[in-house]
Amino acid sequence: MVCRQPAMAAPHFRTGEHRFGSPAHGRAYAAHPRHGRTDCNGRAQESEKQAEGKRTYRKKTDAIRLCADEVLTREKLSAYHDSYAEAMAKYGLQRGIRGSEARHTTTAQYYRDLKRQTGELEANVQQLQTERQQAEQKLDEVKQGIKSEKLEAAKTEAKAALVAKVGSLLGGGKLKAEREGFQQRIAELENKNARLEQYIKQMEREHQAQCIKFSEYIDKVKRYFPHVDKLLPLIDFCRNTLHFSEQIIQELCKLKKVKLKGDFYSPEFNRKFHAEGAAFSFEEDKSRTGHFRICVNDIPLVQWFRQKAHEWRNGLGITTQKQSNGMKI
Repeated sequence: MVCRQPAMAAPHFRTGEHRFGSPAHGRAYAAHPRHGRTDCNGRAQESEKQAEGKRTYRKKTDAIRLCADEVLTREKLSAYHDSYAEAMAKYGLQRGIRGSEARHTTTAQYYRDLKRQTGELEANVQQLQTERQQAEQKLDEVKQGIKSEKLEAAKTEAKAALVAKVGSLLGGGKLKAEREGFQQRIAELENKNARLEQYIKQMEREHQAQCIKFSEYIDKVKRYFPHVDKLLPLIDFCRNTLHFSEQIIQELCKLKKVKLKGDFYSPEFNRKFHAEGAAFSFEEDKSRTGHFRICVNDIPLVQWFRQKAHEWRNGLGITTQKQSNGMKI
């Protein structure tokens, strides 16, 4: 089978040499005798290029060819993206950002961010509850102030009316001037009262918006982090009874084990027990679905305290009696 050369050729867009076929195939074609001979300069140039380890290709002048180096250039690839985006625009597709360096978030990074956001959400819930209480307290104070202002305005208005009546009866110039002063003061108080009423309405709207936002936030927390509600009693016990710091409680809320040493108070025995390297953690209570309990070295806290009490009594030579199950923490 004879391999026919293309009828047209064009110089290579980088080297300026005449090539045809795909350079990836690694085939070089010599000039056909019918096409004439190359001159001395051409042979010298070919010898130099072959000496440099480069392959040369020759083909007919004005021949049509298909070369990846000309079709898949950076400019043409960018133009393909532009034309495709224009064609797909009617379907709502948009072209990507030129030169974008955006990268997808890895799965490991996603879970690390999710654990970090869990702690932040719990802290934000407590902060929002505090802000809500402060806002309600401030609203009550403003309402009380408004009632006091209205009462004072009513008293002033009654006094002004009385003075005006006495002045009209006596017809004195001094009383007339005082009446005008009182009327001016009354007008000022009415304007101030109107401004305060507008401020109260604005505060009520803002408070209502905050309450709605807070309710939506709580709903999201309960929906996506249902264990947070179950951890609140454990958080209160760690803060008020075991006197753990906020940093330790935050680590426990991430369901991590935290090694601690020191004296830990037991409400059941009304005393403290010393421990070195005790690993505290919040573990799911398998006997109660959806509930959590405090564990020390993978043992429930109540049972751990009883073991410590048993060791303490044995050290003192006191016989121990069997303890009841008690309540779970």
